Amino acid sequence: MKKIITVFILFNVLSFNLAFADVLLKPNLKYPSYDLLYLNQDKFEDLNRRVFNFNLKLNKLFVKRIHIIWASLFPTFITDSINSLYSNIEYPKRLVSSLLQRDFEAVKHESKRFFINTTLGVAGLIDVAEKFFDLELFNEDMEQALAKCKVKCGNYLVLPFVSSITTRDMFGRILDFVLTPTTYIASPVAAAVKLGLLINRTMYIQPVIKMVESGYADPYDIAKKFYGVEKFIKLSNYDRKKVLATTKDNYDEVNLVENKKQKFIQVKGKLKGENLIVSMPDDELSADIVLNDFNPQNPILDSMRTALFDMVEKDKSIWSENAVWNRSFNKKIKNAAVEISPNANKYNFRYVLQKNKQSPLVIIFPSIGEGVNSSHSNVMAKMFYKQGYSVVIIGSHFQWEFLKSLDKNYKVGFIKEDVKYINKLLNNIISYLSNKYDRVFLNRTAIGTSLGAYAVLFLANEQYEQGANNIDKFIAICPPYELLYAVNQIDEIIESWQEYPDDFKKKIALTTAKVLRAFKEKEKLHKNFKTMPFSNYEAKLISAFIFHQKLSDLVYTIEKINNPDFDVKLVYEMIHNLNFKDYIKKYLLESHSYEEIKSTNTLSSISNYLINRDNYIIYHSLDDYLISKNQLKELKSYCDDKLVLFNNGAHLGFLYRDEFINILTQEINLDKRRIAQNKK
Repeated sequence: MKKIITVFILFNVLSFNLAFADVLLKPNLKYPSYDLLYLNQDKFEDLNRRVFNFNLKLNKLFVKRIHIIWASLFPTFITDSINSLYSNIEYPKRLVSSLLQRDFEAVKHESKRFFINTTLGVAGLIDVAEKFFDLELFNEDMEQALAKCKVKCGNYLVLPFVSSITTRDMFGRILDFVLTPTTYIASPVAAAVKLGLLINRTMYIQPVIKMVESGYADPYDIAKKFYGVEKFIKLSNYDRKKVLATTKDNYDEVNLVENKKQKFIQVKGKLKGENLIVSMPDDELSADIVLNDFNPQNPILDSMRTALFDMVEKDKSIWSENAVWNRSFNKKIKNAAVEISPNANKYNFRYVLQKNKQSPLVIIFPSIGEGVNSSHSNVMAKMFYKQGYSVVIIGSHFQWEFLKSLDKNYKVGFIKEDVKYINKLLNNIISYLSNKYDRVFLNRTAIGTSLGAYAVLFLANEQYEQGANNIDKFIAICPPYELLYAVNQIDEIIESWQEYPDDFKKKIALTTAKVLRAFKEKEKLHKNFKTMPFSNYEAKLISAFIFHQKLSDLVYTIEKINNPDFDVKLVYEMIHNLNFKDYIKKYLLESHSYEEIKSTNTLSSISNYLINRDNYIIYHSLDDYLISKNQLKELKSYCDDKLVLFNNGAHLGFLYRDEFINILTQEINLDKRRIAQNKK
């Protein structure tokens, strides 16, 4: 639901006049430590972590249940109206804050909003000002006024019930309370109304709590960064459309690739809805499918278009995700757990079954570091479910949750050993579902993206070498060819933050604000999409954080498994000095030689399978930055027409396109017809 905002926003944190060179470029740190840079030292980290865990438990046992009840009583248009009403009531705090900041444009803007919403918007129940007058909320508060008055942020704290806060924020909230009119209305009815307003407002945080708690190995660390980004953007006014649009710096270069319109020969006579198959010379490689009007930018930016896939096939409901009445597809998906290794955590997976007990089964493998709640996996699941498949969703094998379910001393990353655990996991999942629901699952498909696609192909090879037939069809989307080559490409992105270190804090803030703005306007972005609204450097910053965060989660889990009483600060200092190559050196070279890793972790090592079998298909693009042209040529020599190439899209950047969705749907239908013929 909130994958784009949650995954992209967490790389930005709070900034308060700290010396860049003194913190970010400390001699013992190779990569940015955002919490050190923007929130000072976490002096009370041990206590903060205990309180944070208490708050999570309190939310799970008590607060979340209240939110479920509330959300089930009122559909979203009512809860949104209540939230709008309360926001209108808070006009005095925004007015005073703006005055103290001498931000007279904000005073005028918010006064207009208050007048319009109070009159035309029925006391603020409807945000008429934003919907019809393009006057969005300037969410000013008293902490911003204190910051403008040079009050330092103080220490970072986690308080019971309140959660993340700084000393300055604490005083700001007290002043906000004083300036809120409902504070002075004292009666049992008023108290009940105020409680309802509080429940309604805090209800919106539940999806974020769910994502932070289930998606990251160290929820405390992520929550601290999440708090920081919200505060910094507010203090910088980057949450305002006009400020963001007029803020220029030396990074905002025009980043569109020289828009040379490539002309292709279209094959005539195709039926409506079919893909156009064309020939495009490119160093002996040809694109099988052309994405017309793709308007390529650069490979990293084009890869970010994969976020648009999350907007495909979305359910709309009048009830929020918290409500028991919400009947969206995501609510149909159930959770279960199976054992992979004795004396380790059970592995959680998700599934949704057809009523037809003879339905085929698809197993979805997500990209590197993604868990079972991956948004892409949910979209894929719905696509297959609509075509009559039962669905199982697992997480990436290179991910902290998978690692916690394996033997204590095992380190993921050596694919031929990883796949043995994956195979065991799938067998246990299928056995679990077969026994619980009296199913056989005679026909099974595995589909994966990126590193998940890589795992799918090695799983296929494992079955090929064993003579097993646990899975009938394998679909791989943008698998790397050689893992060490892909690792080098990713590490180059991770290190790209150094390109403009002098103004790094500001750039992070601007980039995050752009991400938030894109998320807020996601429907308009998807409907009128032409290019991603980021510069090349911004795309690298976003991708760098995502990749390094996934590595951080994995390393944090390894160290915690090895020593439950580990020093968190020392572990994070080590993490800020690690890239993916360092991970290989530190953890994989313990049991494997470099040559063994290099020769085994490549699709050439399973060439016999790729050449001799036809129970798979691979989708790739000619400009994927995780695979070289020579590697693509070699892959093509193995796969022939089982490798389908797109002319654009880079790494997974074509998922949202109708051309891909159509061809994948056709492939699904072909499998269904094959299954039906086999039954006869």
